[in-house]
Amino acid sequence: MSRPAKSNNAAPAISPDIFSFSDLSSRPASVQQAYAYVRQGIITGRFPEGSRITEKEVAEALGLSRTPVRDGIRLLVSDGFLVLRPNAGATVRVWSDPEVREIYAARILVESELAALAAERMDARTLEELRQVEDEMESRGPDVSDANLERISTLNRRFHALIYEAAGNARLLAMRAKAVELKVILGTRRSYDRDRLARTFQHHRELIDASRRPLPSGPSRDWCPPARWPRHRLRRVRGSPHGTFHR
Repeated sequence: MSRPAKSNNAAPAISPDIFSFSDLSSRPASVQQAYAYVRQGIITGRFPEGSRITEKEVAEALGLSRTPVRDGIRLLVSDGFLVLRPNAGATVRVWSDPEVREIYAARILVESELAALAAERMDARTLEELRQVEDEMESRGPDVSDANLERISTLNRRFHALIYEAAGNARLLAMRAKAVELKVILGTRRSYDRDRLARTFQHHRELIDASRRPLPSGPSRDWCPPARWPRHRLRRVRGSPHGTFHR
């Protein structure tokens, strides 16, 4: 398992609080441990794209036998984090630009529908909590220091969790979880600058404002802010390198 030297230009560490695709609840604790160890190493950049992951080194690092490590690696392959190559074993997946654009396209279509559903179904209590979370996100202005981005990242996950919970559509939530793939996660924090952060705040306010008033049904629904603004971002990503969106 190769471990490249640390770079001074490395992106800030990303929180591990992201979607796990496989249902690990019925798996032995040792399998969950192996899965989490490798997955977290990929997310934080300790195991970069193309790195080889061996059962032996993972087992030694965790003090496990190779059997649960093998099972954990198989799950990571199934979830798209790793690929199996002849005579090379498991390596960290390398994402192409077209693949990343497809992932963003899927996410945006699903998330825009979740946002529109949430705007229709959100109760006053959830709306007030959403406003409070956004107020806290904006409390330090467009500060793009590592410390503030880490704080905003936590609040941002809470903001969107409230929206998706209010939408009340389990199937769409499952589709979104599958679309939140590795390259998206690795690329988001690097892309923040003051202008992008300000646009994130503006988009959040649009969602809050849209949730305060009734939404039309049928074809006109596409003109509502919660369904509309994610599609504007899709047009940007189709002609841009990956890592251009804020979430």
